[in-house]
Amino acid sequence: MQIALNEAALRAYQTPLHGQNLPAITLPELLVSAPFIWMQFLRHLGCIYCKGLVQDIRAFIERWNGRVRPKLIFVHPNTLEEGRRFFEEFYPGASFIADPELNLYRLFQVRRASFFQQIHVSNLLRLWTLLRRGLSNDRPKADPWLLQAAFLFHRGKLVWSYYAKTFSDVPDWKRLL
Repeated sequence: MQIALNEAALRAYQTPLHGQNLPAITLPELLVSAPFIWMQFLRHLGCIYCKGLVQDIRAFIERWNGRVRPKLIFVHPNTLEEGRRFFEEFYPGASFIADPELNLYRLFQVRRASFFQQIHVSNLLRLWTLLRRGLSNDRPKADPWLLQAAFLFHRGKLVWSYYAKTFSDVPDWKRLL
């Protein structure tokens, strides 16, 4: 199910962004700071699914052979310092926004999981794969029910979005090429 984002609200959002390696300090400036902006909203940074997702995105970007590589900006619900420690380990040099108050999560209408989405069989299969990759699940320091979501903007206009349906759900990244 696609959700229609209020692009006027995105352009009007002037709250300063707190993060690292950001090309702009406000959301409207950020969305036009490169031809393509990929905003990837994450679950809490202690989540094994979040860690696996970031590793998968990093590998995908490193293999990128499309036209223009998008500027990737992660958004996470933890503190700025927790974000620095996480990305130092999982994606050094990454651009990220810390959003512990979940203002951007609400603006982008990022979903929260239901109980049934938590116990979905696909989560168990992905969990097993991630454990075999050596990842672990840590105690959440942010909302453990948040799901991930992805948005691609071209010159400030939303051209693609994806909302996860379960903790383990990931989009087909090839659609970005």
